[in-house]
Amino acid sequence: MNAVKADTTTSQVVANQAVVTSSQSSTAIQAAPVPVVTNHDQAAKPSQTTDWANPAAYQGKVPVQILGINDFHGGLEMGGKATIDGHTYQNTGTAARLAGYLNAAEADFKAANPTGTTIRVEAGDMVGASPANSALLQDESTMQALKAMGISIGTLGNHEFDEGLPEYLRIVNGQAPTKQYNEAEMAYPHVPSGVSIITANVIDKRTGEVPDGLQPYLIQEIHTADGRVVKLGFIGIETTSLPILTLYDNYKDYEILDEAETIAKYDQILRRQGVNAIVVLAHTAVASSNGTTKGDAVDILQKLNQLDPANSVDIYLAAHSHQYANAKVGQTHLVQAIYTGKAYDDIIGYLDPATNDFVADSVVAHVYPVLSETDDPATQADAKVQAIVADANQRVAPIINKQIGQAATAETITGRLNNSPTMENGAGEIVVDGQLYEARKAGLPADFALTNTGGVRADIVVGPDKSITWGAAQAVQPFGNILRVVEMTGDQIEAALNQQYDEEQKFYLQIAGLKYTYTDQADPNQPYRVVQMFKSDGTPLQVDQTYHVVINDFLAGGGDSFTAFKDTKLVGIVGQDTEAFIDYITDMTKRGTPIQMPALDRKVYLTAAQVAALKPAGEGETTGQQPTPSPAPTGLTPLLTDAPVELLAAAQAPGQQAQASVSQTTTTQAAQLPQTGTAPNYWALAGLTLLSLLGIKAPVRRQ
Repeated sequence: MNAVKADTTTSQVVANQAVVTSSQSSTAIQAAPVPVVTNHDQAAKPSQTTDWANPAAYQGKVPVQILGINDFHGGLEMGGKATIDGHTYQNTGTAARLAGYLNAAEADFKAANPTGTTIRVEAGDMVGASPANSALLQDESTMQALKAMGISIGTLGNHEFDEGLPEYLRIVNGQAPTKQYNEAEMAYPHVPSGVSIITANVIDKRTGEVPDGLQPYLIQEIHTADGRVVKLGFIGIETTSLPILTLYDNYKDYEILDEAETIAKYDQILRRQGVNAIVVLAHTAVASSNGTTKGDAVDILQKLNQLDPANSVDIYLAAHSHQYANAKVGQTHLVQAIYTGKAYDDIIGYLDPATNDFVADSVVAHVYPVLSETDDPATQADAKVQAIVADANQRVAPIINKQIGQAATAETITGRLNNSPTMENGAGEIVVDGQLYEARKAGLPADFALTNTGGVRADIVVGPDKSITWGAAQAVQPFGNILRVVEMTGDQIEAALNQQYDEEQKFYLQIAGLKYTYTDQADPNQPYRVVQMFKSDGTPLQVDQTYHVVINDFLAGGGDSFTAFKDTKLVGIVGQDTEAFIDYITDMTKRGTPIQMPALDRKVYLTAAQVAALKPAGEGETTGQQPTPSPAPTGLTPLLTDAPVELLAAAQAPGQQAQASVSQTTTTQAAQLPQTGTAPNYWALAGLTLLSLLGIKAPVRRQ
């Protein structure tokens, strides 16, 4: 096996050179866009792949394999489906099986290329938003697993900043904690991970250099058995979206430089040193679907080719968007391997010692799933990684099993697999109720809370004694996303709600403090639309009025295609969603309000006839518009997030059948939540009640 040595001396020199500043973003761009060709990954394993380059054609060249992962998020035991090139694999993932697949891929490569060298890398977000067996150990169990997997080079993602860059580098370097954590973490072995972290575009504002002794790039020297040496360069890139993805205190000391300009700079520096084979590890988004590849990574590579058409970037490992990608942008292979160890990148090429570059057309890149033992018993889980996971589980068990609150009944509050016809679920609504509560508790103005269904990861498991444990709550909200309060107009909120109903209808929102009605429309790209929106006190929203909305950092970046949340004005930071959810359950229990399954009536489907019945004839239909108020019918209750109106039930029709979405929910008593808005306005609700009294029922929504 060939020796691999990192040239850290060269990297140290470059770290002290001047950096590209943001003022250079106006560099003249003249080159035409390069083609983007989406590749295919029909094979489930490298051994089934037929388009690898023939080693016999590259005699005298140096075979190199890059095995890559991204967005692991402490997923030591996380599994789930992975869709690669249109094919969905079930029950993929877990750290031990990922390690086993990396081992098998390297063995396949070495069988065909006995003198080959394998380098294992990661593209950021290895930690953060982690399950308890990683999060409770400050993700040190994950770093030990990565070490056992042989990951040797990595870069920074946004979640590496969740607790500040110094804390992340502490666990990378295996240093003892600098502050008091839980007993399990303090007793955990603090061992260096062996991962060299590189980042070229994160700059310390105080020094103008890459922070904390990190390097912008790294040169791997590959020494062959016959004494030859070839060099392969790696550049690390952080997303420039970092400021909207983490707490202000964790990024305020850093400037994030333009990705393409930074790559162009260090590409030239490497080429001046004779390194012409370059790999970029970039925490930037991309996705391939239906033969098309799009995303920030594509835009960055296009800009790179405009800035420097002669660049020598051969491979670009993307991350951040948690999606599959495999394409070629100009001459650069671009890949992303889903997230949480469900897949991995496998890239093989042949280096020419005479040029320190890949031989033309020798590089082949694929993305493969990490199949379950049931689907692939021949590939064995890695025993060493398995032991690390088992040890972590044993250490955190006392914390996970700690009771934090009570439910009203001894029944699991369902989430992802039990959406209502209107795409609501109990666990998800409890989550957003808690986020709204925590924002108000923190003294921030907050009218509503909205979260993406996919961010709520499990049912709320309730014990036979009605208890809810720390582990049960953490499983629902494991990501540690940052909750923020932003300003949104009624028009923006309506746009966000409508974005649930695009032609694919993959992504939905869970909502608190807000209810709305929606109906059909004759548009295949937007089959449903919002009719009216109401505050929890029944007051209609006004399209031109500004409201305060609690969202997470994922939505703030336009995640799940909810672009209406992008570029909203930040009012304040609430904290991490995991902590908010646990605190909410604890507080409600202390107040004598145990957690219970919500009514799932916050989204109300109406037929066209029902919509017409809600307004006087001839009056235009506008969100927030309402007829002249009249007394509410006897018995009508204000529309509250925690006190659903019974009479709305007849007007709420079944909608689309439940999908495998992920979300969780919690309810609160109105008396416990600070109230917003003016005195209840009942007229808009009276129309819905009238429909109920008349016996009008809406049909089932189309699938």
